[in-house]
Amino acid sequence: MCANHPKVKTPRHITHLSKCEVFVFGSNLAGHHRGGAARMAHELFGAEWGVGSGPTGQCYAIPTMQGGLDTIRPYVDEFIEYAKAHPMNRFLVTRVGCGIAGFTDKQMAPLFYDALPIPNITLPREWILESIDHSIAYEEEINKVKESLRVKAPKVITVEVLQELCDQCRYMIGASYKNYLPSIHIRYVNDKEKFGYTYFGNFFFYKNNLYVFDDEEEYKDQHDAEAVMATFEDECEGRGYAHKVIFAGVKTPYKDVRGDSIYTGDAVMADGLGLSKECIHGVRPLGFLDDYGFMLDNHSLLFRECKKLVRVGTVFYNLSWEEEDMLHILEDRSRDMHPLYGGGPTGEENLRHVRFTPNFFTAEWNYLAMELLRGEDFEWRG
Repeated sequence: MCANHPKVKTPRHITHLSKCEVFVFGSNLAGHHRGGAARMAHELFGAEWGVGSGPTGQCYAIPTMQGGLDTIRPYVDEFIEYAKAHPMNRFLVTRVGCGIAGFTDKQMAPLFYDALPIPNITLPREWILESIDHSIAYEEEINKVKESLRVKAPKVITVEVLQELCDQCRYMIGASYKNYLPSIHIRYVNDKEKFGYTYFGNFFFYKNNLYVFDDEEEYKDQHDAEAVMATFEDECEGRGYAHKVIFAGVKTPYKDVRGDSIYTGDAVMADGLGLSKECIHGVRPLGFLDDYGFMLDNHSLLFRECKKLVRVGTVFYNLSWEEEDMLHILEDRSRDMHPLYGGGPTGEENLRHVRFTPNFFTAEWNYLAMELLRGEDFEWRG
């Protein structure tokens, strides 16, 4: 199963629609759908007889038979605004007006120029080719529109923020349309006791669990079709295998002394506010302070206040799939790390635990064996 390319072009032959798709066709004001795409809309996709403009069935009708191009333009503009107001639908625009109405692609394409940057509108291949010169000539204006449509993310990313963004961007995630998605990288633990890394647009949440799309056949048996259907309906056909994982942090803008990127959920030693560098702290998103850092007994230490950060591991040791709230394990363990370890030197046992991660071991001898046999860290340096 291979992940789909972004769905940005209307197929030449449309025989079925996903639940989110809308068939956009040329009609007459009387709504007599006798031929061409209009007949298909009526017979296959529920376009109502007598409805010649706007949404009807699983379709959208644009009148093209009432006169010249100037009489069509207002209906096209109405359609574009309608599509913007319904971001969870994808509108498949056929070669509206190029059949019985008698207009050419060169005539009709300019009416849809404003639809070019709209992520949930697909246009015919012929119109996209006709629009290349326009796109170049008006690149700055089109880029402004694209920027206005880009989903903005806050500076500090919490689990709740990720959930809200996934819900907001549900259509684009399902359609594998990444152009306007925020640039967020996350880390996760899968069942192989190692970290995986992916980007926003390749994961989603269902029943308070994190799911990641993966193309590799080894995840075929773990694919949760129920989670995909409940979240995206049938929009994700061919998107990949969605398997449940443990959320293990978000990439922050900070790096440690070795140049490694720091993720929330990392275990670090910090040089700041007179703290001993031998204390281990769990990295957390501190949204109320608009930065990343960690909580102390009676205050917080932000990364921007630190001169030196040393990553020594992560908080993802002694894991269990059976815990009630695996989605918030990062924040819970990072919060608990200071009263547990922050009051004194780290100790070899504590360092061993945070260093050999991620793992699901519970007995101390497992960690000692890893230290003797491996002599190296797990995959937390990615």
